[in-house]
Amino acid sequence: MKDKIDVSLLKALLRKQRQERASSFKKGNFDAVGFTLRILLTAAFLVIFAIFFGKFSDIYLSIKTDGVYNPTARLYELLSIAYTAILIFMVIGGVSQINRALFAADDMKLFSAMPVGAKTLYVSKLLTIYAGQILFALLTILPVNVTIAVHSPQPAWYYLMTAAACVLLPLISIAVASLLALPYNAVKQFLKPRFFLNYIIVTAITAALFYLYAMLLGAVKEMLLGDELKYFFNERVMDFLQSFANALYPGKWLANFMLKRERLFSGLGILIMLIVCLILSMTMIRAILTRALQSRIAGGENFIYPKRKLTQRRTTFSALVKKEFLQIFRTPSYMFSYFSVAVIMPMMVYFCMSVGASLVVKLIGVNCNVELAIFLTLLFGSLTNVFCTTNISRDGAMFYSVKAMPVSYKSVFFSKVFLCMVVTAFSQAISALLLFATGYLSLWIALFLFAAGMLCSFAQICFATRSDFNHAKFSTEEDGEIKESGNTVSTIIVLGMLASFLIGGAVLLIRMLFTLRGWNGEYITYLIVGVVSLCAAALAYYYLVRKLGKKYYEFSGGGLL
Repeated sequence: MKDKIDVSLLKALLRKQRQERASSFKKGNFDAVGFTLRILLTAAFLVIFAIFFGKFSDIYLSIKTDGVYNPTARLYELLSIAYTAILIFMVIGGVSQINRALFAADDMKLFSAMPVGAKTLYVSKLLTIYAGQILFALLTILPVNVTIAVHSPQPAWYYLMTAAACVLLPLISIAVASLLALPYNAVKQFLKPRFFLNYIIVTAITAALFYLYAMLLGAVKEMLLGDELKYFFNERVMDFLQSFANALYPGKWLANFMLKRERLFSGLGILIMLIVCLILSMTMIRAILTRALQSRIAGGENFIYPKRKLTQRRTTFSALVKKEFLQIFRTPSYMFSYFSVAVIMPMMVYFCMSVGASLVVKLIGVNCNVELAIFLTLLFGSLTNVFCTTNISRDGAMFYSVKAMPVSYKSVFFSKVFLCMVVTAFSQAISALLLFATGYLSLWIALFLFAAGMLCSFAQICFATRSDFNHAKFSTEEDGEIKESGNTVSTIIVLGMLASFLIGGAVLLIRMLFTLRGWNGEYITYLIVGVVSLCAAALAYYYLVRKLGKKYYEFSGGGLL
């Protein structure tokens, strides 16, 4: 490989990547529902973040240390922590993007046979990732800085450095991510054949993140209910935060530069860090590119397992269920999206319930634990069941192999539905049991919640399975893994969320109105949720089985992802 960057070739590679991105917006490839959902959720998140972060800024900037009011010091601590948190997310995203661009991209197979220099190829990938990181920086740094400026007016220098930070922070994240890309890939390849260990680690990390999320929800509740949060920041806590902020490199350098503090030292620190990281990353190009090209040429890692004799004969149905389970469990991305999320779902329901129950009582004076539990169970249950949206597509070429076997189409489809129901039953049961054990629900109401959740999940699974079958898209990858979600996934997620808000919101509103009028509206909740759940399950089942056999035996399509 050449060591010199070919500028003309670099422009051609960048144009190629730009055209590939643009092609994803063409009709037939564009996931309009998913794109719209992401835009709406991002906008909603930014609005909510601006409101709560602004309120938190007012509280934090007014804190005194040693009896002295020092908003500049508080602002330095706030910005240092915020920039460091943003940088961590950007580095994690950068490492993942570099590995996906080098070790999982189809074009690496072509480049391995072309006279393309290592540096030219690597820089073209990094520049594309860098552009995406700038967009992420705009969506994170701007809300932080603008919200602070609204609540604490800043000079023109602050806004100028805000624009510079949106360009500089992604440069730092890419430099650091390029150093971590190869070690990350080595760890990933080590864990890939160790399915159970991989599952434990991924689930533990996800649980820890949701625990931090729960702590954040608790802080939000305190801000809404009063000024109790202000008394949390006593002298001991503030001493720790000051020491903590002073140790956050390079976040503290950016904060100092933003506030005109130690600009020379901070600027030199950032410059030296960038130079060192870029030099080290450029020296690792050959090792990274060689590993990536070899991985794509070889078609990924091949794992050899010891042959085991069949200990017992399985029925057709149980064999198909086992096939579905192993296919998910042995694919890390599926395992996280499906099984890990299912395990974490009860924790999500409980944390949101612990915050929402007291918040609703405090704000409107009405105990709506049952209705709130129904809303949260349906909402998180619909997000947990996302793996049913690829019940057919994730089979890939294997779908035709199974279709050619003397196996009933009912066994094929209902084995998929059965596995989904087993996973969701585990989540629903733990959620209901957790709410019962913590005193939010009685035993009978918890059982009703479990039954309603199972019926709604069954409806979602049946509807999603048939929708995926009607619009199946098989991956062109050798392992058949689906790398990107399609319209079916986005549509099912949106419908699940809408149903959760409509059903949960309706019973919550009715319960509040009845209670405020002095009536007992709890039986209305059971009636509405019970009838809607039964009807949804029946209609979805009919949609799944209607002319299913005829379509299955005539099926010969399946678009390509």
